[in-house]
Amino acid sequence: MQESSAVALTDLVDYLDRYLETASFADASANGLQVEGGGPVGRIGLAVDACLETVSLASKKRCDLLLVHHGLFWGADLRLCGHMYQRVRGLIRADIALYASHLPLDAHPEVGNNIQIARRMSLADVRPFGFYGGRQIGFQGDLEGRASLQDVIAVCSERIGPPKSLLRFGPEQIRRVAVVSGSASDPPLLEEASREGIDLLITGEPKQPAYYLAREYGLNIYFGGHYCTETFGVKALGEHLSARFGLPAEFLETACPY
Repeated sequence: MQESSAVALTDLVDYLDRYLETASFADASANGLQVEGGGPVGRIGLAVDACLETVSLASKKRCDLLLVHHGLFWGADLRLCGHMYQRVRGLIRADIALYASHLPLDAHPEVGNNIQIARRMSLADVRPFGFYGGRQIGFQGDLEGRASLQDVIAVCSERIGPPKSLLRFGPEQIRRVAVVSGSASDPPLLEEASREGIDLLITGEPKQPAYYLAREYGLNIYFGGHYCTETFGVKALGEHLSARFGLPAEFLETACPY
């Protein structure tokens, strides 16, 4: 890319912080700029996870900014040892900045993981769902008409990806669908799904107690994979940034099976 088309990192970070409302979320993830780069941004890499494979791909693609859903820093442990050292070392050696957006990217009403899946499922009357960390981070909506659970599972497989697991304890006719990507099977969320009359919950990966709760609440749950259900947000955000700033943005696939 030509030098004149590059954008200052500070301008991109300021825009992302505002657009994603980064500071308004209580999150275990250290959302925002996690590793600073040394120059302007001419190419953006997009990924779900800030793993060493992703860092290596970003370096090969000559990205100046790596934008991920799952960043490096969670909680208070900031020791740069072992795999953490290797990841940060790879970023610094290639002079790649790292920006992470966890819950803000799940919840965003335009480019977020959950709204993107809701749109792929052609849900109508889309409204907030999934209270977590003091905010609603997911969405619920209605199919155009009632459909059999088997038919809706087939649509999910086509538009989201094959299921990693299914829990079929709910109704056989589906109308109301809720979407919370990642690992959304905690007791409060399943209780909310029961209270809201959700016929099918779409999420990523199960926690073991979800089996019993789904059975006791009478819920159908489609587990599309943590990685797979969280590819949609970073891709949509990359398209948004490309349109706004004229920068190439490429999704870096790592093919995580979980």
